Amino acid sequence: MKIRKSNEAVSEIVGTVLLLAMTVSLFSLVSLTVLSYPFNPSAPSVNLVGYIGETNSTGGSDIIFEHYGGESLDATLTKVMVNIQGVSVDVNISYLNDSNSNGMWDLGERLVYPAGNVTGEQVKVTVVDTKSNSIIMSAVLQVEDML
Repeated sequence: MKIRKSNEAVSEIVGTVLLLAMTVSLFSLVSLTVLSYPFNPSAPSVNLVGYIGETNSTGGSDIIFEHYGGESLDATLTKVMVNIQGVSVDVNISYLNDSNSNGMWDLGERLVYPAGNVTGEQVKVTVVDTKSNSIIMSAVLQVEDML
């Protein structure tokens, strides 16, 4: 009996190894490309309510923002903007009534901004979370009086 050696099976194994190597390298390249992009954190889920308070003793009104539920907001990373008759003002977070002094805007806490006399003027407000770069609240609290 004569034993004959054949090289036919080697080419199939080499082809399979090459296909497997190409698949792994292509998957690695795609995953490296996708995972290298920075992702912003998701916007916090929060329920804020804004309204214009009654006229105070100085003859002006307060714009009040209340935290009614959801996640706590970091006071240093939250930007509050008030637009009164086209004039935009960044509200200082020092107006936040931080009852537990933790630097967070928690459930039940209020931010009170003394806006002065806003009778008959349009008042728009926007609250932005700068960490996730997203708008948390955008509203028109009072429409311009067209007399």
